[in-house]
Amino acid sequence: MKKSIIFSILLMAFALPAFAQFDLTIDNRHEISLGYGFHAVSGDDFNLDYPFYREVDNIGAFHASYTHLFDSIVGVGITYCYDPRIINYYDYPGNGSDDRFTICNLDESSHAIMAHAKFNCYRYKFLLLYGKFDAGICFWDYRLKEFHPESYEIQLPDQHCCFAWNAAFGLEIGIRNFALFVQQGIGMEGTTSLGIIYKFKNK
Repeated sequence: MKKSIIFSILLMAFALPAFAQFDLTIDNRHEISLGYGFHAVSGDDFNLDYPFYREVDNIGAFHASYTHLFDSIVGVGITYCYDPRIINYYDYPGNGSDDRFTICNLDESSHAIMAHAKFNCYRYKFLLLYGKFDAGICFWDYRLKEFHPESYEIQLPDQHCCFAWNAAFGLEIGIRNFALFVQQGIGMEGTTSLGIIYKFKNK
């Protein structure tokens, strides 16, 4: 996490002076992106109120965005992010055996809707350096699987919501209408995120 923050600050320090060099004219005013992020920070991590052992399988965050560009520098839009994870709870029989048994599998997922602002910081030929900042709301859902109610009583919270956010700097590599991107940051989209962008103009 500290490396991500330091990397973002350095990118901002080097990129902001390049704003003055931008040509504000733009051909494509609309962007649609699809991406996948590693190690998302979803802002919630549910624990059962029992001293069970657990293993967390972080699948990763899937996100989609639409951005409307006012000029070649500033754009605003909306992002949807889906972050599923599987938590396996288990225990040991207590008779000295190393064979563990499963208490339950918990499917824990979040759905975030966020407004975002995007700032294109530096452009050179087919390379583009940008910053993107999101804020919105996140809805959580929990589903139990392989649960044994005859042996354990587990109370799950109802679906609830919390604040969702993301801050990242990224690099686009591509031609006029299509680009690949990689971004580094922190939040709902993950510390490292990869994806594709399609750009188009008004008909």
